[in-house]
Amino acid sequence: MDDIATFGTFAVAAVASLFMAWAIGAGSSGSTPFAPAVGANAISVMRAGFLVGLLGFAGAVLQGANVSEAVGTGLIGGVTLSSLAATIALLIAAGLVAIGIFTGYPIATAFTVTGAVIGTGLAMGGDPAWAKYTEIATLWVLTPFVGGGIAYAVARALRAEVVAEEYLIIVLAGVVGAIVANIEFAILGSPGAGGASI
Repeated sequence: MDDIATFGTFAVAAVASLFMAWAIGAGSSGSTPFAPAVGANAISVMRAGFLVGLLGFAGAVLQGANVSEAVGTGLIGGVTLSSLAATIALLIAAGLVAIGIFTGYPIATAFTVTGAVIGTGLAMGGDPAWAKYTEIATLWVLTPFVGGGIAYAVARALRAEVVAEEYLIIVLAGVVGAIVANIEFAILGSPGAGGASI
């Protein structure tokens, strides 16, 4: 009997995962960064979709463990989400994203998954992880302002022509390279975990 329940939970979780993957793709949340380039005909829709797929896969492989850890254990204290509870949270999140797709109302996947996991964990009797919520809320609030500020500064620098464009692009590439060189990729392990770290 336990084998049937385990298989049933696995089957429902697999369907929920595929449903969530469809909802993310249908919501085009992954292609949003390429929208200006596609709109300006600088890159085709198919090429943008291909690049989004490659970058999404790389992000899942390189940093997916950090996200899984935060969602799986960092959002609720005092209880461990069972496989059934995680499946319910996934179905709720995917359902809400799908409702957003069909109604035309943009619903962010990250917000929906976080809320579904927190709600499920609280329903199981877990304790709120206030420190993690503060960290997440700060990131969500600051990201548009920091990203927009950096984008504005770069665009102004490129238009001002105070520095030649080719030199500014080299400097920007160096800054991006320095940032990437200091990221701890989850797949490579942490400095003390026996894996390599960039």
